[in-house]
Amino acid sequence: MRNKLMGLVVMAGLMSFGMGCWADDTNATGNNNNPVKHPMNAYTNHEVKEDIKDSQENSQKAAESKATYKQAKADYEKSLKDNGAKSDVTLAAKKRMNEAHKEMRKYNKKTTAANKETRKDEIKAHQ
Repeated sequence: MRNKLMGLVVMAGLMSFGMGCWADDTNATGNNNNPVKHPMNAYTNHEVKEDIKDSQENSQKAAESKATYKQAKADYEKSLKDNGAKSDVTLAAKKRMNEAHKEMRKYNKKTTAANKETRKDEIKAHQ
């Protein structure tokens, strides 16, 4: 038991010295993120982070606008059933529904564009 414990202590001591030499400045994308030594890598990694942030914001806004669209559509259908197609209430509900649909599509397009940009920048970061 004593030899096993002593062996583990010696092994841990040797590994700590070896790990100090083993470490480098690479990050999760596999390239060096030190902005002084490798400014392009740091810039590319920054682009990837910003694209991910944009994608998350746009997808959150798209989800919110989708919920707004669903509510506006339900209001329009209810108004159509209750008041008829030519009613002012129904026309206003239809306008709100169309605006919500347009906003939802806008944020979905922005999310798609941000995701494409993220993929492009990630590929650039791994080269």
